[in-house]
Amino acid sequence: MRKYCLLLLFVCPLLAITAPAFARIAFVVRVQNDGLIAVSNWPKAEKEDSLVRMYGITLPSERQPFGKEAMSFLLNFLPLNEKIEVTPVGEKDENGVEDVLLQVNGHSLNYVLVDEGLAWVNRHTCKSSYCRRWYIVEHRAVESGKGVWSLQMETPPWQWAR
Repeated sequence: MRKYCLLLLFVCPLLAITAPAFARIAFVVRVQNDGLIAVSNWPKAEKEDSLVRMYGITLPSERQPFGKEAMSFLLNFLPLNEKIEVTPVGEKDENGVEDVLLQVNGHSLNYVLVDEGLAWVNRHTCKSSYCRRWYIVEHRAVESGKGVWSLQMETPPWQWAR
């Protein structure tokens, strides 16, 4: 019996360290031009509880090609008070912004934006195993000339001046 108690003392802290982040339900309060999404834990709230950013992807800014299209897509996909599933990835940054995976009606918004050519995989931050799948989707968007990939450009979008 004592062996089992000692084992639990060592195993439980390890499980806590490696436990995945759990998804939570949130509601859209506002979508900002910089790709940040203000969310509330309560429906029909006027004030946000937190700011989130989609993990592993980068959207063009409003001044860049397809920036307005990306923002319009986000606004249509995330109307005010839309119920979303938010899964934190990592810690909050120094401004309190969480990097997250967003699910809307069963669809990964991170994935959909890359698939539509309205975002690209961030080569510096996307380190999780599912990023490999996003690279494949991005490659298909490049080959089919979707969104930013329809431009005849020599500089990849992740090197564009913001």
